[in-house]
Amino acid sequence: MAETFHFSTARELLNRAKVLDMPLPYSEHIPEILGQRLNICGTTVSNRLVAQPIEGFDSQADGSPSERSIERYCQLVRGGFRTLWLESVSVDEQGRSNSFQLWIRPENVGAFRDMVRRIRAQTEENLFLVIQLTHSGRNSNPNGTPQPVCAFSNPCIPKENEYILPDEEIPEIEEDYVKACILAQEAGFDAVDIRTCHGYLLNEFLAAYHRPGPYGGSYENRTRFLMEILDKLESAITIPVGIRLNMYDGLPWPYGWGADPQGENLEESYRLVSDLYARGIRLLNITNGIGAYSPFVIRPYDRGGKEPTESPFRGLARMQECAKQTKALAPEAVVIASAFSWLREFAPGVAAGAIAAGDYDMAGFGRQSIRLPDTANKILSGQGLLRKECCVTCCGCTNLIKKSGKMLRCVIKDKE
Repeated sequence: MAETFHFSTARELLNRAKVLDMPLPYSEHIPEILGQRLNICGTTVSNRLVAQPIEGFDSQADGSPSERSIERYCQLVRGGFRTLWLESVSVDEQGRSNSFQLWIRPENVGAFRDMVRRIRAQTEENLFLVIQLTHSGRNSNPNGTPQPVCAFSNPCIPKENEYILPDEEIPEIEEDYVKACILAQEAGFDAVDIRTCHGYLLNEFLAAYHRPGPYGGSYENRTRFLMEILDKLESAITIPVGIRLNMYDGLPWPYGWGADPQGENLEESYRLVSDLYARGIRLLNITNGIGAYSPFVIRPYDRGGKEPTESPFRGLARMQECAKQTKALAPEAVVIASAFSWLREFAPGVAAGAIAAGDYDMAGFGRQSIRLPDTANKILSGQGLLRKECCVTCCGCTNLIKKSGKMLRCVIKDKE
């Protein structure tokens, strides 16, 4: 199933996608399309590019942003990005993925306020800053010792000493989300993301098909945790609430969301999009996959990760379709698509083609923004991306943080 990137021209790439019956959109009018202004929940930004969240593993011990944390985001603004979806910030100590994950709390809200101020100082243009709030759940490792908090026991992603979160403790975590959202508003963020993706706690509850009680079994029960948080936020904050949402986990049923006994099935995923839209959610950042089991579903790659069981074109086609259908179901929402980096210098053309067609509103770059913080400037100026400036999808950056617990960086750039 693996296929390494070997295309010299956009035509070669598009022809290969067509042969596989997984056609990709494309436009050569890249700066004109990706440089279009967009109103995001009341704030107008000057382009359609989003810097996607990737944990930096470089906070201070108390969860405050370090100088390095802040500078990473300042670089992205200087590089032309006007919408930043900040990395996962824990809502409590128990839910931290590592000892250097950002964690917002009353004692350090001032440090986050200063971070926001310094990011905004990099440009006179409007910025839209989203803080991604999360509980790491199965991936919790707050003090260097794994302390997995799980919705259910999952043999696909086994954990020693897993703690199945009891129903009576869920309201406390909901309150942690509410408190974190209030602090995020105080710090000056433009929106909060209630992270529901990549196997973290809220995402895992979506797949709790066999969990007994009010938070498992039926669709209504499995989405209850997320919906109760959203209910509590209605009267707690005034800034918009967004969701980075998994449509498909890439795990077999009954251990993954977006599946049924016959295989991949996104019916419930689209139902959730409709339900979120009916509740007033107008910011949806679409993604797929779980890093511990199906990382190639999150982000197609050439090497360095788990052996893929599907073509990278399948992952690209799924992402394009998920974002397109989300936009159809939530027409007034701002919808962001992901998983572009494997496409190298042709990624902007694919994004431009889809945005011009109205398939979604914005294109998110994660790994590519780590490789080249100046990515947006290169795209929007008409220079385009040179192959040597592109992420080679070697998984080096994600392996550093997930396997080695080291600070995020591009290992290829380090060698230059």
